[in-house]
Amino acid sequence: MLPLLEEAYIKPGKLKLVYKEFPVIGGDAAVMASFASQCAAVQGQFRPYHDWLFANVKDWRSGDTVEKLKAAANDLGLDGEAFATCLDNQETRDIVVADFEEGRKYGIRGTPNFVINGHMISGLLPYEQFVPIIDALIAEAESGALPANVATVTPTPTPNTDFNIANAATKGSPDAPVTIVEFSDFQCPFCQRYFKQTYAKIMENYVDTGKVYYVFKNFPLTSIHPQAVGAANAAACAGDQGSFWPMHDLLFEHQDQWAGNNKANEVFMSFADQIGLDKDVFQSCLENEQFSDVIFADLQEGVAAGVTGTPAFFINGKLLSGAQPYEAFVQMIEQALGQ
Repeated sequence: MLPLLEEAYIKPGKLKLVYKEFPVIGGDAAVMASFASQCAAVQGQFRPYHDWLFANVKDWRSGDTVEKLKAAANDLGLDGEAFATCLDNQETRDIVVADFEEGRKYGIRGTPNFVINGHMISGLLPYEQFVPIIDALIAEAESGALPANVATVTPTPTPNTDFNIANAATKGSPDAPVTIVEFSDFQCPFCQRYFKQTYAKIMENYVDTGKVYYVFKNFPLTSIHPQAVGAANAAACAGDQGSFWPMHDLLFEHQDQWAGNNKANEVFMSFADQIGLDKDVFQSCLENEQFSDVIFADLQEGVAAGVTGTPAFFINGKLLSGAQPYEAFVQMIEQALGQ
């Protein structure tokens, strides 16, 4: 959409575009990409680097992100040594943090978000829907009022809990009167505490009895849990063979075996063997990070819903945050059942 906006609005002088960084919470690769884009900006090359980042997301987000970001700077003709020093020292960190905090104060929870003359436009609208909004705001700037046929262009920054369940692991009946959506990080100790102290009781008393439909979503906090994405991929790869929940259980039961372990994949392979998976298929899926797009889509959904830490639960859309005792879940579930 950006090239279309440039031709129709930016080049004619109708629209000025200001880019702000808002890397996804927990997305370490996204944070480094933001640092890198601002290092390119120091050399006056923000836009070429910006374009490269969006054209090659899947490549730099997997593997050795930092080295790929540096290689791109060289390929684009930047001063590679200065860029590498800037990135290694995180010299643009303050810029990125300031942008992120500014966005949070404005009520932004996910990306992309646009603020046009003070009006917030959330999400990626089709060009055909975006253009009338821009035209209306241009008219407002010229006349002092929005056109009569425009009701509002400023969505209320409320959490978006319209979750996509199609790719999620689930338990129970989709016809159950209550739905619990869990956002979790397999390496998070509080998520493990919830798993050990509360999860089984919810399964026994509410899911197995048809009262609750349970949905699992990933929210890996990779800045503090470097093996979290690998574990999420391991669970998803097991799920591809119909064994998500057995892998889910092993990951939490034996978190100490792989968390902080640089050879975590070897542990995941041993888990795959325990639950009888096709190890060759599992290994290929794991090494290729086959489900990384699904995992980061979950993360984006969580951010948009207002999740800032794990575990987080939405019980018929109402947030319950943290490893709360079983009684806290009972109270909210029973309230939802009574409505």
